[in-house]
Order: sequence, then C-alpha cells, then structure tokens
Amino acid sequence: MNRWTCASCASLVAFLITASPARAATDAGRDPPPARVRAWQTGAFAPDRLQHASLAFSSGLAIGILTREPVAAGGGALALGVAKELADLRHGRLDRGDLLADLVGASFAALATSRLRR
Repeated sequence: MNRWTCASCASLVAFLITASPARAATDAGRDPPPARVRAWQTGAFAPDRLQHASLAFSSGLAIGILTREPVAAGGGALALGVAKELADLRHGRLDRGDLLADLVGASFAALATSRLRR
C-alpha cells in the first residue's frame, strides 16, 4: 500500500469514529443491562474488542511478513477492520470501540513489521 492509501484509510476511520451510529429499531425500547454486566460487555477489554485487536494484529503481521513493509501491514489490517465496520453499518451497528481496537492491532502489526526489517 502506498502512503496515499493509508492516509485515505485513516481518514475513513476518523470519519467513522466521529459519525453518529444508526441505532437498530429493536434497541430503541430496551432497558440497558445492569452496570456489572455492561462493564465487561462494553469496556475497553470486552471480548469483542479483544477479538478485533488480535485479528487486526495477526492479519497485519501476516501481511507484514509477506511484504516486509510496515505501511502495508498496518494499512492492510486497518482496511479489513474498516470493511467489517462498513458491513456492520448496513445493519445499523457501527461500533467506534471496534474501530479503535482495529487501529491498535494494526499499529502493533506495523510496529512488529518494522522490527523485522532490522
């Protein structure tokens, strides 16, 4: 990936994080779960966010090992995460936390790939 593609991808992530997500009609009338349940479901270390970060890291590292390019590693992993969230957006379930988790995983993949080049 060239730098223009990574800048475009980063701009798209920034837009998706700041855009207001559409709510599904079924969620509108529900009461939220108790606080103790919400803490592990929606926190920074929620299982879904850990899955996003680990998948972004592994896919980015695979791309990085093949190409030896940190930009390709981070950009490729981030592109996969953005594609997943765009697919979720069609169903009204964009999650900014998932995008941030993808960004963290992609960043670590780019960092690990840069260490491989030495």
